This record gives sequence, structure tokens and C-alpha cells, in this order.
Amino acid sequence: MTALKRRMTIMANKLKVFLDYLHEQVKNHSIYVWGAQGQQGSAITEAWIKRRETSDTNYKRAVAFWKKQCAAGYGDVLRAFDCSGLGMYWLQNVSGILKSDCNAHGLYGKCKKLKKADLRVGDFVFKINSSGRATHIGYVADTDINVIEALSRDAGVVKRPLSKGNWNGFGRPPFWTEEEVREIEGNPEPEPKPPEGFVFTRALRYGCRGEDVGELKKLLAAAGFTGLSVGNKNYLSKTKAKVKAYQKAAGLEVDGKAGPQTIAALGGTYRK
Repeated sequence: MTALKRRMTIMANKLKVFLDYLHEQVKNHSIYVWGAQGQQGSAITEAWIKRRETSDTNYKRAVAFWKKQCAAGYGDVLRAFDCSGLGMYWLQNVSGILKSDCNAHGLYGKCKKLKKADLRVGDFVFKINSSGRATHIGYVADTDINVIEALSRDAGVVKRPLSKGNWNGFGRPPFWTEEEVREIEGNPEPEPKPPEGFVFTRALRYGCRGEDVGELKKLLAAAGFTGLSVGNKNYLSKTKAKVKAYQKAAGLEVDGKAGPQTIAALGGTYRK
């Protein structure tokens, strides 16, 4: 089991593991090779790159960059990717989220389309050609909306500001939960709304009887107008007197009836 797979088994936040993986590729100076999906170490040879590349010129560019990174000491840790392979290696081979291969356009098709202004960490960005096809993909790698991408044969895997790429397609993949995104963004889960209290559905007046009369007495007591028996569900003279006293103190019309205005002033909820 690879270190990445071990992390997947112990970490609930898939997005965090994916972002760690992306940043690891930048740190390890991973390279761009056409069609590559995470090959590493002895699997990468000059002959292997030549077999994969689309032209002699591209082969020479990719080999030159690979040799430069090997000379700098990254040969054992770097991996090889193309733009979609950078995402697919993790999505398919590490996490198993996707069961079959996708190119950039395939990943674009799995995303909910967004406006640029709505991007957040974990979203994908694309270059869309005049035919509406996604030809390149990058991955929003932090809350500053920087993008990690397998950029080119001359640059490998890099992290750079969104503004540095000519991105014109934006998508939200279905792979992360809202809770995972909030954890990365540092936003706690919204507090659940407290259950709604008692809802009054009628105006109360002398002679009324029921549970709502008892609830009215609770509101009056909370406002300082005590002395009524909450267990007594009858709206009689004592209750009317307390309502009138409250209405006078609150600057309301003094009529001894607990209608919408009086109930709202007491902090209750009235809904017909």
C-alpha cells in the first residue's frame, strides 16, 4: 500500500488528501509527458518518453526537462503526467473514486459548470477550444485560488495564480463534500437552527381555552408579568389584566387581547 493510499484509509477528508498529493508533485518537480499518469523512477526512460510523445520536437523537450530534474536530484521522486493524468492518477489509481479513465474533456463533463467568480478550493479549471471541447485542465489548490497543473514539457507540474492561465471553463467536481470544502476553507459547519418554538395561530382573548393560553402565560412571565398559573389553560380576567398591563408598558394598544402585535412584542411567533 502506498503512502497516499494509507493516508486515504485514515483521513476522512478526500479533498485534503488530493491537495496534499498535488502539492507533493510540485515539490518533487514532476514532469509533463503526453498520456502519462503517474509513472515514476525506473519506469521513466528516454525510450519510454519517445514512445509516448506526439512528435520528435515534443520528445526532445520532455527529455530535456526530465534530465534537468534528474540532475537536480529529483529523479527518484518525480512522476510523469499530462494535464488530465495529474488528476486521474489520484482519482482512479489512488482513491478509486473514478473507475475508468478520463481526459480533460471527460473530467469537464463530470463537473457542474461555474462562473469564474464562484471558484473555490477543489474546483477544476479548463481551457475550452472554439468547438467547446476542454483541451487542458488545472486544479484549484488552495483558498487563494492558485492552480496546480501539468503545464508543459518545458515546465512540468507547477503552481501559479489563476490569472496566469488563459482559463475559460470552470467546473465543480462531484468528488468532495461541502463539509470537506468547509474544513479546508476554515469555515465551521453552520450551526443548526434551533427548533422553532410554539407557534400561535389565533388571537387570544377573554374566554379562550387551550395550550396556546398556557404558552401566552409563559411569555408574560418571561417579560416580568408573573402570577398566572401556566397549568391553567383558561384566558380569564386575571390573564386579561396581565395582558393589558403588558400592553400599556410596551406602548401597545391596551385592549386585553393577545393578537399578532402583542404576541410578537412578547417574543412569540404568530402565524395564521
